[in-house]
Amino acid sequence: MRIPNQLLVPATVIALGASLAACSISVGGSDGDSASEETTAVVATEEAPQTTGDTDDTDNDSDDAEDADADDADAVVGADTDDADAAVGASTADITDSDWLGVIANGTQENVSGDYAIQSSGGTYNLVGELNSLTIQGSEVTVSAENIGTLTVQGSDVTVYLRQADTIQVFGSDVTVYYLDGAPSIQDIGADNTVEQLTD
Repeated sequence: MRIPNQLLVPATVIALGASLAACSISVGGSDGDSASEETTAVVATEEAPQTTGDTDDTDNDSDDAEDADADDADAVVGADTDDADAAVGASTADITDSDWLGVIANGTQENVSGDYAIQSSGGTYNLVGELNSLTIQGSEVTVSAENIGTLTVQGSDVTVYLRQADTIQVFGSDVTVYYLDGAPSIQDIGADNTVEQLTD
């Protein structure tokens, strides 16, 4: 029995293609990269059956690694929280007024320096840093600040807690300014205002 050439050629091409694929020889690229990629694919395919028998050990190892990563992340978060608590604790150690502590804890914290102005209404601010001047033009504002050269309040219904100021100027109405240390120069031109030092 003789096989016709029309069937022999396609059968040979298929057989040759299958044998080349199994050997992972690259016929087409000139840069050599495709041969290394095909070799890598064959090696990975051959290694896969070896690792499937140890799936329990692999899963446990990956769980252990995930647990260690989670513990490390918790430790970093804990350290950041402890540092923040220590920084707040250090800056509030001499503050005993519960309202002031509430502003520090719940206010929008902003790191400031130089000259700073608050022109908005209805906000609570915790200003951290040394200021040459602080000007408050908004209304219904509550502010906690550290050391200020000159505090100027031009708004109404404003409450300010500060550590120390050289000069306090109040031009608004229903303004309350509490300071912790020092003997500032006080100028009150507004109406129904209070400027006083907090004592223990």
